[in-house]
Amino acid sequence: MESIDKIFSYYDQLISKLPTGYQALISLLLVIFLIWNIYQIIKGGHWIFLAILVVLLPGTWPAAKNILFLIWTLIKGLFLRSGV
Repeated sequence: MESIDKIFSYYDQLISKLPTGYQALISLLLVIFLIWNIYQIIKGGHWIFLAILVVLLPGTWPAAKNILFLIWTLIKGLFLRSGV
């Protein structure tokens, strides 16, 4: 969680110089961008390779959970910062 806190502190420092309306817009655009990329991975069929990797190498499951938790935390944090 420390790395996520660092990321958001850098993000807050960079975005604090902008007006509030632009801050919300930028956060919302970043959320849309992240969701769009996840959609493209699912649509492109690449999720099948990731699922096979997790099934064939059970040691990758904890790493996959951590990555999904990180993505979820980033999206949630950006939503909170955008005021949605």
